[in-house]
Amino acid sequence: MLKLGFCITGSFCSMDDMLMVLEKLVKLYDIEVFLTERVNTMDTRFHSRDELVEKIQAIVPKKIHTTIQEAEIYGPIKKLDIVLVYPCDGATLAKLNYGINDNAVTMLVKSSLRNQVPIVLGVFSNDVLTHSGKNLIELMGKKNFYFVPMYQDEYIKKPNSMIACHQKVIPTLEAALKHQQYQPFILGYKEV
Repeated sequence: MLKLGFCITGSFCSMDDMLMVLEKLVKLYDIEVFLTERVNTMDTRFHSRDELVEKIQAIVPKKIHTTIQEAEIYGPIKKLDIVLVYPCDGATLAKLNYGINDNAVTMLVKSSLRNQVPIVLGVFSNDVLTHSGKNLIELMGKKNFYFVPMYQDEYIKKPNSMIACHQKVIPTLEAALKHQQYQPFILGYKEV
């Protein structure tokens, strides 16, 4: 069974979507879970920290990695076949684009890239069609980064927002393992 690093960042409104994806992937991959510090410590209006961790561990009953030290060994010592950042918030998108390494998720990506491991990003951002868009476009041009296809989730209320389509995660991972970007990348509202 292929080894998948499943990384969770702070797009808190998408945690139910993330849990649904995690449930599907646990049947296909040997999964190691990584959280950013914010996900690991913050209670939000969507989930308390303890409730979220409990739900994750009900799906993947392994230790959840939350520190830079725990993530770093997955590059040189323990190897993963592929990494999925889902959800990937705008802050993480920027950090990955600029090579900023300050949490377990960014460390895992950095450690994995040195081994040519495909990195798949499922972006959830309220400003991806404005400020965060620059980081998305620049990462698309960098080696070993791939993206779950996206669509505008609330095009009237939030016209600059786009989110990854959970139905496209598995085929995107399959394509990324072949070092290919799954297409189409931008989905029309009716395609979702």
